Amino acid sequence: MNREDILRKAQKEGNDEMEMQVRDKSMKWTYVSMVIAAGIFSFIRDMQDYPMMDLTATVAISVAVGNFYRYLKCKEKSNLMIAVVMFAVFALSTIRFLMGH
Repeated sequence: MNREDILRKAQKEGNDEMEMQVRDKSMKWTYVSMVIAAGIFSFIRDMQDYPMMDLTATVAISVAVGNFYRYLKCKEKSNLMIAVVMFAVFALSTIRFLMGH
C-alpha cells in the first residue's frame, strides 16, 4: 500500500486524531464543571437542610461510567480504580438518598 492509499483509507474512516483528543479533553472539562457545580449545589442544599445525596450519586455514576469506559479502551488501571471508587460513592449516596439524607 502506498502513501496515498493509506491517506485515502484514513480519510474514509474519519478518525481524526485531533478531533479525538479534543473530545477527550472536553469530557474531562465536563467532569470538572459537573463536580464543581454539584459541589456548590450540594453545599447550598446542605446549608438549608435539604437532601443532597441525589447530586452526589448523579456525579459519581457519571464519573464512574466514563472512567470504566476509558479503562475498557485503554486498560489503564488508574481509570479502573477511579471507576470502582466512584461506583462505591454512587452506591453509598444512593442508599443515603433513599434513607432520606
